[in-house]
Amino acid sequence: MSQSLILFDGDCSYCNGWVNWIRKHDASHKFRFAPLDSDEGREQITQFKIPKAIDSVVLVDDQMAYIRSDAAWRILHALPGSSIWGSMLRIVPRPLRNWGYDLVANNRHRLGSKDACELP
Repeated sequence: MSQSLILFDGDCSYCNGWVNWIRKHDASHKFRFAPLDSDEGREQITQFKIPKAIDSVVLVDDQMAYIRSDAAWRILHALPGSSIWGSMLRIVPRPLRNWGYDLVANNRHRLGSKDACELP
């Protein structure tokens, strides 16, 4: 079984908190993780032509890359106990989902408790 890859902002404690939360709830080990600015992250960004403006989360799954709220709901949907939240998020129109996602993503460095993240 191949794992989906979650690329995240490796310099953000808020993002690190979410990575730790996902790891804790990912009993089936569906996900693996890499910082966006790692060699693997840069390789995936190039391969999938991810815009430079995307600096918070990317989900690479089944040879597709998902960004912003599309990545978020897919991650939640894959986790036991959280799939209902992913399903509920998915029914929200994408422009509204992305607006909420961008609001959090643009303020994530203020939401975290540390200056830098520990890498998983």
